[in-house]
Amino acid sequence: MYDPLSKAGSLIRRLHQISLRIFNEGIQPYVLTTVQFGTLQVISDRPGIDQISLAQAADIDRTTVMRVLQRLEELSLVCRKPCSRDKRINRVYITDAGRELIVVMEPLAEATQHRLLEPLEPEERKAFMRMLTKLVMTHSIPTTTTTHSHE
Repeated sequence: MYDPLSKAGSLIRRLHQISLRIFNEGIQPYVLTTVQFGTLQVISDRPGIDQISLAQAADIDRTTVMRVLQRLEELSLVCRKPCSRDKRINRVYITDAGRELIVVMEPLAEATQHRLLEPLEPEERKAFMRMLTKLVMTHSIPTTTTTHSHE
């Protein structure tokens, strides 16, 4: 009999669902998705980043980054400006409202990460994060061909 709890992929998928639920509960009343919040953080860290580099840094595909940016612009959290050297390239900047939102949301988001790992002992958390990092780094697709899509 098939037991999804005996398969690494099923457990990872289920843990991802749990992680999203905990994040969404923890950031109320704010309504950004984890992908939108992560993208906003990348833009904050790299003012003027181009959209292709942003997709790579946020580990999302180019189509998704366009939808995420559209949503963040609708919320007045970011703005896009054409590159002075090449008008085909848009540079992305965080707005004051975006910076203010990050200041409010970062402690909430960090608390969700703590809540997710809370059942583990401190040494187990370190080992778990080390193993997750190893799996992700080993199986990652080169950034030029990222195909993840989770808006």
